[in-house]
Amino acid sequence: MAEREELTWELFGRAGRDLAGTIADDGFEPDLILSIARGGLFVAGALGYALDVKNLHVMNVEFQTAA
Repeated sequence: MAEREELTWELFGRAGRDLAGTIADDGFEPDLILSIARGGLFVAGALGYALDVKNLHVMNVEFQTAA
């Protein structure tokens, strides 16, 4: 059985800051952040605060399994 990584709020905060730093260091200045509703809301919020982007959008994605 593979080991699972435990993502604490502290690690999430650090990862969000690291990702925002990578984006900022690249010189990219986004006009908006598009978030996928399942799993992306917290990441989008963290990036929005860190990059000072107030224009956040949420998109829901569903997969159809039956015809």
